[in-house]
Amino acid sequence: MSFPDPFTTNMKYMILYHGCVMAVCVVVMSFVGGGFLYVIMPWYEEEPFTKCYTEGEKAETAWTGIPMIFLFLLSIPSHVLLYYSGSRKGCEYIMNLKVVGHQWYWNYEYLGGPKELSFDSYMTPTLELTKDGYMYMDVDKRCVLPVNRLIRVLYTSVDVVHSWFIPSFGFKNDCIPGRIGSSSLVIKAPGIFYGFCTELCGAYHSEMPIVVEAVPPQEFESWL
Repeated sequence: MSFPDPFTTNMKYMILYHGCVMAVCVVVMSFVGGGFLYVIMPWYEEEPFTKCYTEGEKAETAWTGIPMIFLFLLSIPSHVLLYYSGSRKGCEYIMNLKVVGHQWYWNYEYLGGPKELSFDSYMTPTLELTKDGYMYMDVDKRCVLPVNRLIRVLYTSVDVVHSWFIPSFGFKNDCIPGRIGSSSLVIKAPGIFYGFCTELCGAYHSEMPIVVEAVPPQEFESWL
């Protein structure tokens, strides 16, 4: 029915941007729908406005030019969102998280911090779930990240195209074999966040859940 609660600034502005775009769409559709409804009424042959609306060059110019202006104005905040989602030049990243997609599990590498480590994350089998676990969504090893810290996320794959997607972050990156992509991530509050692979990557595509546990920086250092 709606978006999940946003836990990144990007996701918060994505929701706001979506609301603005939908409002513009409603206004445009109201004008266009009202105009077409008017010209199909029984009096359309005698009404001079109808010819102006359907055959006039000025009307055609207006309904071509005005949407172009709307699209240009809407593209400005969209490009700002894209910039903040991508790699930010000149910013101080405290660490790099490398996400590697495999058939069918995730590998996480922590680079550039006080310590470096790597581990694989598999879906927890149903029979091994704890009472508070989520079926087909929990993993044996969670990706742990600090809150309120700028993190560079590098993502790639070793076999087919995967996608690292966490709805609460507004974060969806396609992991493409042979290429390393880069995005920025700042988590605003502690919590446990669930996601999943959103590319059809093979027979066990449904068994590639993602669990990110966001913790305070001190707790993250202890975990490392």
